[in-house]
Amino acid sequence: MAIVTRDAQINASPQETMALLSDASRWPDWYPGMTELSIAAPYPEAGGKVAFKVKSAGMSLPITETVLDYQPSTLQLFQMDGMLSGRARWELTAEGDGTRLTTTFDYALPGGVFGKIADALIVKRLNGKSLEEGLHNFKALVERQ
Repeated sequence: MAIVTRDAQINASPQETMALLSDASRWPDWYPGMTELSIAAPYPEAGGKVAFKVKSAGMSLPITETVLDYQPSTLQLFQMDGMLSGRARWELTAEGDGTRLTTTFDYALPGGVFGKIADALIVKRLNGKSLEEGLHNFKALVERQ
């Protein structure tokens, strides 16, 4: 499994931050390359699902995220299935007048040894770049509201 973690200081309360973060219909507004979004109840509660495609490196990658845990203003935890399998964790911590948003992708690529090589050479760097860009976009969107 590969782990990619990034964080950002958001100048908004945990409640305001989670309100946008847990609105999956808005994910394409801030996460790079996200398309073809489908949301299934009881999202954002446990058992809800979000299916989407992410365009990266010229490919369209289908991913389904199933909510494993949802704690308003604190945590969203997803099981990822598709071209990436693993877990996505979005954790919010009140910090001063704002929120520290920490995201962690703990994932594996299919393909055994070839998947591990592709991850080491390309995918992990692309995931890190996408997370950084996504957090930057998310921060700007939350702070404008």
